[in-house]
Amino acid sequence: MQTDWVAQVFATMRDCGENVSIVYGRTGPPGREASTWFELQHDQYDGMSGLAKLLHDEGAGVDAVPTLQGDRLTLARGLRGLGAVLPSLKIRPRSWHRFDSAQPVRFRAVNERLAWKLFSEQETAAITAAAKSAGVTVNTCLLRHLDAAVARRLMPQSSGRLWMIPVNLRGASSRPTPAAPHMSFRGVSIEGEPSLSALQAQITRLKQRGYHWGAWLVLNAGRLVGAKGLRDDLLKREKKHHGWTGIFSNLGAWSVPAGGHWIFGPAISRVHPVGAGCLTMNGRMALSIQLHDAFGCDLAAVHALLDDWTHGVLQSASPAKALHVSHPTTSQQVASYG
Repeated sequence: MQTDWVAQVFATMRDCGENVSIVYGRTGPPGREASTWFELQHDQYDGMSGLAKLLHDEGAGVDAVPTLQGDRLTLARGLRGLGAVLPSLKIRPRSWHRFDSAQPVRFRAVNERLAWKLFSEQETAAITAAAKSAGVTVNTCLLRHLDAAVARRLMPQSSGRLWMIPVNLRGASSRPTPAAPHMSFRGVSIEGEPSLSALQAQITRLKQRGYHWGAWLVLNAGRLVGAKGLRDDLLKREKKHHGWTGIFSNLGAWSVPAGGHWIFGPAISRVHPVGAGCLTMNGRMALSIQLHDAFGCDLAAVHALLDDWTHGVLQSASPAKALHVSHPTTSQQVASYG
């Protein structure tokens, strides 16, 4: 059987003691915690295929999973993308107030490690309208306020940040199964307190340079180095305290009439220790955040970080009028996580 080298990246992380599960929650009645939590392994699913599976299992199937439109891997795009991605793969020592990389992962229950917020339809519409009014994507707005909260609470002043933003390649990449990971990523480097327009311009440049295609080639590097090479590289980076700030993954807006409302959180690791997720289901946006056990934080600290993030998002949206938002069918959803 041919090895799926993208999946092998996550399997290697698990073999090194990480919890590589993607987290989902189906919300209960208003004011209640999520009634049911689910965890799916990242070497078998990506965020979108996992959500589609769970919705199907719950009797609320989707008509199609979003695909990437108008963008394909070519030799020129791949080489140009490699030029964009390689600088962000250099060893980057972590910069945290407190981080013990020797701390083992405790594999706690989801409700013991993840904090989440489900916005109302009116709040969701206001957030969308505010981003549009500012001339940026909702993702850029969410990332800007997430970054500010993390920098303020977890990092020394003036530390730079590097965020991994997954990108959906479904429909533009060949994979062993429909559920297998179909995502690449972009690396967004942030210094200081950039404006929304400056951050948007940076993300647009990364897209135009084909960063995600260079990253896709990197994710498939196991073809060249093998499973042992992947493991050795991961352990070398951990030994040198290499790390991104974290992952921010947005699964986009879904309209599934029988689906209710859901929460999503990406897998985290010592190299990607902050995990923040966004999912908008049937007109209501949900944000989630979790921190790696190496931070030594309790759930109260995670909730405080989430509160900072959501406060910033809502504050930025407060001047905007809540507009009516049409909910696309799943075949019309956004094609990119980031």
